[in-house]
Amino acid sequence: MRCLAWVALGWLLMASAAIGQGFGQNKVQYAEFAWRKMETEHFDVYFFAEEEELAAYAAQMAERQFVDLEKKFAHTVQRRVPLVVYSSHIYFEQTNIIPNLLPEGVAGFTEYLKGRVALPLSGSLPEFERVLHHELVHVFTFDRIARVLAQHGVLDFRPAPLWFSEGLAEYWSSEPNSFGEMVVRDALFARRLVSIAEMYRIYGTFCHFMAARHGADVFEQLFANWWRGETFGEIFAITTGESLEKFDQAWQYHLHKRHLPAIADRDPPSELATARTQRGFNIKPEIVPSDSSVFYHFRNAQGYTQIVRTRRDGSEPEVVVEGERLPVFESLHPLSTRLAASPNGKWLAFAAKSRGRDHLYIWDLEQKRLVEDLSFAGIVAIASPSFAPDGQRLAFAGSDEGGWTDIYLVDVTGDSLRALCRDIYHDREPDWSPDGQHIVFSSDRWPGGRRGRYNLFLYDLATEQISALSQGEHNDGQPRWSPDGKRIVFSSDRAGAYDIYALQLTGERTATRRLTHVLTGAFDPVLLADDQHLLFSGYESGGFQIYELAVDWADSAEVSYQRVEEAPVEPWSLASLHGQSEVASQPYERKMSFDIAQGQISQDPEFGTSGGIQVALSDVLGNDQYYFVLSHIAASQSGFFDGLNVALTRFHLGQRLNAYWGVFRLNDRFSSRFGRFVREERLGAHVGLSYPFSQHDRIDTRLSLRHAEIDRQFEGRKLSGWLANNYVSYTHDTSLWIPTGPLEGRRYSLGLAQTIDFKTSRRFNITLFGDYRHYFRLSQRSALAVRLMGRRSTGVVPEFFSLGGSWTLRGYRWRSLWGSKMVLYNQELRFPLVDRFLLRFPFGAMEFSAFRGALFFDVGNAWNSDFEQWRAALGAGVRLALGGVFVFRLDAARRTDFKSIDGDTRWDFFFGWDY
Repeated sequence: MRCLAWVALGWLLMASAAIGQGFGQNKVQYAEFAWRKMETEHFDVYFFAEEEELAAYAAQMAERQFVDLEKKFAHTVQRRVPLVVYSSHIYFEQTNIIPNLLPEGVAGFTEYLKGRVALPLSGSLPEFERVLHHELVHVFTFDRIARVLAQHGVLDFRPAPLWFSEGLAEYWSSEPNSFGEMVVRDALFARRLVSIAEMYRIYGTFCHFMAARHGADVFEQLFANWWRGETFGEIFAITTGESLEKFDQAWQYHLHKRHLPAIADRDPPSELATARTQRGFNIKPEIVPSDSSVFYHFRNAQGYTQIVRTRRDGSEPEVVVEGERLPVFESLHPLSTRLAASPNGKWLAFAAKSRGRDHLYIWDLEQKRLVEDLSFAGIVAIASPSFAPDGQRLAFAGSDEGGWTDIYLVDVTGDSLRALCRDIYHDREPDWSPDGQHIVFSSDRWPGGRRGRYNLFLYDLATEQISALSQGEHNDGQPRWSPDGKRIVFSSDRAGAYDIYALQLTGERTATRRLTHVLTGAFDPVLLADDQHLLFSGYESGGFQIYELAVDWADSAEVSYQRVEEAPVEPWSLASLHGQSEVASQPYERKMSFDIAQGQISQDPEFGTSGGIQVALSDVLGNDQYYFVLSHIAASQSGFFDGLNVALTRFHLGQRLNAYWGVFRLNDRFSSRFGRFVREERLGAHVGLSYPFSQHDRIDTRLSLRHAEIDRQFEGRKLSGWLANNYVSYTHDTSLWIPTGPLEGRRYSLGLAQTIDFKTSRRFNITLFGDYRHYFRLSQRSALAVRLMGRRSTGVVPEFFSLGGSWTLRGYRWRSLWGSKMVLYNQELRFPLVDRFLLRFPFGAMEFSAFRGALFFDVGNAWNSDFEQWRAALGAGVRLALGGVFVFRLDAARRTDFKSIDGDTRWDFFFGWDY
């Protein structure tokens, strides 16, 4: 250890993802919440004022689920569980409980430092309840394992493998559903079914099979035996009497027996219809009534989501809107919304996230520009717009600040906004009838809705009455009118798999017929203008493509009839789910508690004995964070206090403008970055600000004041004085990552820094720095990465920069080149070698993924006065991702003077992501 305090100070300054000079995308706190706290028997529920009704509901659900899980685990969690509720996923993405950026697919999480559970409402209350139940299973799992290990004196924690903990959480929070079954059938048909460890997302199918095979109490026995084995495989064998490998084989055999009849009876979408898209992820088709030769849809071919125009003849799609690169279209929500073309074919309406809330955009297809940007006070999330027949009004699904979703109507100019229902039900996917008199939508406003079922409903704009078009324990969604207004096509799992159906109103009843019989799933139907063909999104081979189906309306397919009934005003309520009770709340009071506290002692023959502690504290919401380091270097010759090092840093992340301050006292003799000894004593303070403009852009600034005494032995001089240092930088980052590093997008940072002798106002140095990186995607998994970096420092005591090693100039020893001026250019071709491989040992096996190769060319130099010559090298390397935490890098390089290539191969071994 080269001085715990110096290492820790760097850790402190980089502790928050929102603050720092490095690259990285931003977690932006667009909204400022007035947080409150609600206490129940086992939970502390945190919420903001607008979502108090939701929080009370969550508190009641959590208590009922706690009692249920106590019985299933034969265990109780004795500590209080913090539960943080968000009324929207957009608000949830701003949480500081964990530093990670949260993609839209994350429905909730359990954090283990403080045992916090956080989740958003995404429209459906039953789904919210299911996710809460899922996360509480994680709380009990972690606590049960820790308790068993402690009771038997096992000091090292043995966590459950991810596939088991997620599978158990799904098993105890929900029943298998049609979407999960779809994934299994597709994997079996394509012969892509893999081991249990890689299929945990299929809704706990193996846990259902495990309970059927070994009894419902097998999980309780498994946890009771957790201390008896060092690996999960050993614990499983002790509990069940069979190996995990044998159980895996039996599970796969069970799935084959269960699903093969359906596979024999159904066909994949490609056998029933013509694929109109081929590459990437394609979903949510939308037609233009005036031109049936083209359609619009979402596409994600290589990482970024786009809105594209595709011709039905199969030609290459044309990009209409680029998503996820600019703040105006930060997210296009391809899985939760659809596009809407105006009746005259001139406009395309869509929803996208921009600066902390959803906007409703109208794009001019002829002029290829944005003509309307609509946002609405009080509406946070927007989805699935639909044009009225006159093209001057829009219907859409919107969620307010309390989390409740409704159907809204608005003029295309943003005027005359009104909600249709204003209740707790999840009304979604509206579509305006061709005659302009009705809106059809999907909703859980039916008794089955309390169990998460969706049916179709019809809103009469003249009478404001709602009629139920379908009723049943199934999910009907994505309704769309036929061009003539005689039919409604939609997707439904009423026959066990998601198929396309057509519903026709015939007086007081509906006539419904199935149009597809797919093996996997068919979604998002839309009829073409001729009423004889429809487009839909089909799932096959692990992805979605858009297909075209010819419809024969004269076909004598079985037709089912159902009576049209008036929808009940209150089919179910929060009270009918779990009963209501008044739970008092109070304003949130910030209380700090430990995140981590650890000590360390080390011995170095050169630097002597050193030791210290690191402590991190934060409040429940993660908005305030403190980091403290105390260390001592026993090699100091001037007494105890001379070797004492202390650093304290505080971050405040609860607002858009992130701030931090700190104080430090550091004293040590250490090895400089250039391999020479430096003796430095520092006493001072620092303060910094970081302002994110969006997820991709921010400006950082920091000011520090310190008294320094520096003995720069490699220069033969000593420096002393009060120094003020400040910098400002601008950072942009739209990169997309794989386990080994960036693969697409670009990143750049520009900055200016200076150091001044505070007493004499003499400038020690001024430094300019710039770093530009661009990743050109060549294929799904290959890219050309380019980096250009330069730094220059001038003044009485300039900063020095180094080159050499795996991260900068390969072929040269680590930091072997240094100077006050530096320039570097890298070019690297990145490509896959092996997707996964297994190393077997007598004691077990280790599986690795993302084994990749690289061909590179580096050129640059660092110098002080006069530039001498370019230093360059070329070579090849391999990268291996290790568990998502480390990347093993091995590079072989040969130097070149641009006339010849040196015969000596120089090797660089390192752990770190690609630049």
